[in-house]
Amino acid sequence: MGGSGFEVAVPGTPDVRALVGRESECALLSDALDHAVSGTGSALLLRGQAGMGKTALLEWAVARAEVRRMRVLRMAGAPAEADLAYAALHQVLWPLLDGTTGLPSAQRDALERALGVREGAQPDGFAVGDATLGLLSRAAAHRPLLVVLDDLHCCDTTSATVFGSLQDRVTELPVVLLAATRPEGMPVEAAVGSDIVDVPRLTDEQARLLVEAHRPGLEESAVERILCEAQGNPLALIELPRQLDRVSHRGLLPLGAPLPVGERLADVFGSRINTLSRAARHLLLLTALGTESGHDHVLAGEPDPAADAAGDGHPQRELVESGLADTHPVTGRPRLRHPLIGSCAVHLAPPSAVREAHLELAGALPEDHPRHALHLAAGTIGADETVALRLERAAQAMALRRGDIEAARLYARAAALSEDPGAAATRRIMAASLASRGSAALEHLRHLMAEVARHPVPAELAPIHRFSIAFFQLHEGSDLRTPASLMAGILDGLDAAPRPEEALAGLWDYLYCLLILVAVYTGDEDIWDALDRHIHLASPLARLCHDVWKDPARTAHGAGDRLRDLLAGLTPEQEAQSVWLILWTAVGLNAVGEHPAVLERLGRQDVWGTRAFVNLVTCRDDVLAGRWDNALRSAERGARESVARGFELHEMTHHLHTGFILAARGDEAALDALHERLGPWARKRELRFLTDGMHAHRSLLALGAQDYEEAYAHAAAVTPAGRLPARVPWFQHAFLDLVQAAIHTGRHAQARAHVDAAVAAEIHLISAHHSFVLAVARAVESQDEACFRAALAHPGSDRWPMEKARLHLAYGAQLRRGGHRKAAAAPLLVAHRTFTALGAALWAAAAARELRTVGHDPHRTTPRPDAWHHLTAQERRITELAAAGLTNREIGNRLRLSPRTVGAHLYKAFPKLGVTSRAALSHALRGGEDSG
Repeated sequence: MGGSGFEVAVPGTPDVRALVGRESECALLSDALDHAVSGTGSALLLRGQAGMGKTALLEWAVARAEVRRMRVLRMAGAPAEADLAYAALHQVLWPLLDGTTGLPSAQRDALERALGVREGAQPDGFAVGDATLGLLSRAAAHRPLLVVLDDLHCCDTTSATVFGSLQDRVTELPVVLLAATRPEGMPVEAAVGSDIVDVPRLTDEQARLLVEAHRPGLEESAVERILCEAQGNPLALIELPRQLDRVSHRGLLPLGAPLPVGERLADVFGSRINTLSRAARHLLLLTALGTESGHDHVLAGEPDPAADAAGDGHPQRELVESGLADTHPVTGRPRLRHPLIGSCAVHLAPPSAVREAHLELAGALPEDHPRHALHLAAGTIGADETVALRLERAAQAMALRRGDIEAARLYARAAALSEDPGAAATRRIMAASLASRGSAALEHLRHLMAEVARHPVPAELAPIHRFSIAFFQLHEGSDLRTPASLMAGILDGLDAAPRPEEALAGLWDYLYCLLILVAVYTGDEDIWDALDRHIHLASPLARLCHDVWKDPARTAHGAGDRLRDLLAGLTPEQEAQSVWLILWTAVGLNAVGEHPAVLERLGRQDVWGTRAFVNLVTCRDDVLAGRWDNALRSAERGARESVARGFELHEMTHHLHTGFILAARGDEAALDALHERLGPWARKRELRFLTDGMHAHRSLLALGAQDYEEAYAHAAAVTPAGRLPARVPWFQHAFLDLVQAAIHTGRHAQARAHVDAAVAAEIHLISAHHSFVLAVARAVESQDEACFRAALAHPGSDRWPMEKARLHLAYGAQLRRGGHRKAAAAPLLVAHRTFTALGAALWAAAAARELRTVGHDPHRTTPRPDAWHHLTAQERRITELAAAGLTNREIGNRLRLSPRTVGAHLYKAFPKLGVTSRAALSHALRGGEDSG
């Protein structure tokens, strides 16, 4: 059942393809084939559940054998032939029957009677086994043989007996006997004498690789759902994405439960399902539909209609004995052995049976249970206002938990079931509004808006409807100002408009957040004025976000503490409703990494818009924290998903983050290509946030190349020297660049004016990052050793390795110019090692040149004498494992950390140990230990 779709091409080996996650099995098969070519045979039995890729491994072995010019004989077991004596043996030996003339007469007679070539009674099995061995031996004398026995569990018992008798006897021949079977129902004879190779499920990492190889571009939420549903089953990983329609494939809507499986997957469990009694099939269907989102468990403490349907327990016992389910050790309820079993059960059941099962499940649950309305709707045909009302209540509860897309679907379904046209219109508007807040794909939102447009809009819902229109226009068109003006108009009507129902309690704050975002990107004064007029109506968190972005040099003092206090007082529901405000405020403060627990909770929300924004702000934080490879992966994935859903603004912001890394690494060609995509798009829409960001890219690139005039021109284009304009809240992007470029071009007055403006504005009170950047700029401008030392000792400065490395470089250069050559070496070495670890090649080269002027080898990796003692306990554990050759993921699994956290610890440990690569860790650690 595995199929050949399990393969991924291996460069340089066009004739043989590798199987994802089956490297060890392929190596074992290859070794067996090698020995057969050399004259030594073997018998191997691949054992695994349906869909695990056993057939794919057999096909891989066949392709490998043909490359080695081996002859292949094969059979495939079939249930229809399981009662036909020697049916499987006939498949294997039929190509060799011309050679029976050379066998002893008794063996030939027995074999030909067994295969039906000659009339007569059924022969003795031992004689047939001897004849088969003789025939294989004669054929193998000419060419080594590979005998492939697929689905051995479906083989007739007489053939299985013969195959079992061959297993010990082929070792003296150039023959590989390779069989595949399932654990259940495997003939005892099949296992005797064979080397059994268990074929396990794929790991999560291998499963993801397989899905991405076969369905590149599949939206991340769909990938995650398929990984969860397939549980490492290769056939499911290949087939499930094939069943998704275009809408589901692109993540335009959440995937339903259970997933569509198609005929190939239905066959995996279909034969066992079809042999069940009617009562057991009904219980299986109830269990499949009654589990949470298609997962393989029933939550403890819930009413369980499936258990009630079991009656005297016989259907449940039948399910357990079939291997399709087991019994939950706590609840005693049936529990599916694999998520695919439930999907197959639904696929095979008549639609009427599925509807009846949904209604039965709904009847067994209280009306306020979140799944009651879902089952009721799935079992209802035609308009039913009672069901529609229950769906509406479920949608309201879902929206409060910020399940916006799911709530939108419930509202849309409620509208379809509505008997009253007015109620239907209201529910459609609510569906569109929630889909907007959940950043539904524009194609889906367009469909919802078209449904709303066909009916009158109630006056009390007009502001909510206008919000949906504005959101759609904001992301669909080339002009951000028109929809932003529409949003501003909604704000102007807030005093007269009724507040939305509880389900949309966070809508107005979300509206404020979007307007702040658009005002930041465009710098539009009318939008800022509308915000200023109405911000007093907003929540404290929205007011904080406004202060952080409007004019941070004058309005954001103490914002970091305000954010921390507000987050501490939020309930989980309020946190979920305020997710965009929280993230956008943290981005303005460059403080995303200061709230990891909040970020983790928000990232678990199953809403694409939330997950995408979390990815966006995490990417920005990774740029600041020096986790550049992580940032590039996040940006690439985020941009790809944004394109698929039509959200170009998200895509371009990911490109903005990527640009800072390309600039810091001196990759001018890649930066040029990125700007060719980003520049025209941003300039056409007059998005200064992006165009100024590109100037910041160029100033950083020019500084690394020591083209200081170019760097100054680009930095001054963001903010002029000595000024921190109110409508440029991102001034920090190029603040240090301007000061540093001014110093190198002799513009000392301009550098001093810029630092003085920041000191006067007390930007150090905005956030920890603002404070550190100002400290670095003061040291660079003043060239004062005390300022350098103060900046180096700044609390938390290790969180921003690129900026701290620039500080070390500037300090070392200042010491060298002052004649302190020996003292200059230490900060210059730290700078060089950090730049090298980050991949900032131009900056590393600059540090190397400075090191050479003080007589130091920049590539020396001798550890500091006290290096070991400068590591924290966690850094010691991580560096020891890294020195032993473990990857970040393997270290994370062992220490229960994320790979990103492991990487962050290594970035901190490298400079302390005086190394620039993982390869040098072993020597560094030995040196550190010896010195202790």
